[in-house]
Amino acid sequence: MSNTTHAKKDTIVPATIFLALYTIWAILVSSGNQIIHKFDQAVIGIICNTNPANIKFATTFTNLGNTSVIVLETIILFIILVVFKKYAYAFFTAGTMIAANGYNWVIKHAIARHRPYVHHLVAAHGYSFPSGHSVGSATLFGILIVLTILMVKNRAGKTILCIIWACFPLLIGYTRIFTHVHYPSDVLGGFLEGITFVLIGYSILYHYYLKE
Repeated sequence: MSNTTHAKKDTIVPATIFLALYTIWAILVSSGNQIIHKFDQAVIGIICNTNPANIKFATTFTNLGNTSVIVLETIILFIILVVFKKYAYAFFTAGTMIAANGYNWVIKHAIARHRPYVHHLVAAHGYSFPSGHSVGSATLFGILIVLTILMVKNRAGKTILCIIWACFPLLIGYTRIFTHVHYPSDVLGGFLEGITFVLIGYSILYHYYLKE
């Protein structure tokens, strides 16, 4: 057990807050509330354009959030953690990813929101809310942020890595809106869901492994 355990805190309170925010957001989306409509239109107006360079970036970078890529990255991370005998961290990674993506599948089919009725710049299938790319990337890179905080001792290195990890889901979420395959509210919902599961997963890790 790390000798810095005393500096670690439980995340059940922020997890509860994010769960409440996500639940409210999902209810607003499923009910077709005007708040969601106005939010979507405002963000689309800011993000979307026809700049060729932006289109090339968005249609390429969005592939980093594909389910197959996220699953492969998760498996590699899990194997690395097992090899270095970080078993609790490995099962935190796998359990959190499985729970987040499994729950996302259930919610997608429960709400059954259709994707935007405009030309999609990349292929997309299934229902729209929450964005699977956003859930997967927010969960995976959220896990990487947690692992970085727990395992990297150098403060500067820790900060730089956390910033890099945080940029990936933000950019992937941006590409899902830009390519017209998701509404902004889908992406935000995905972020809220992913962060919620990371915080819940860490709370379990804290109580069963990190807590003194």
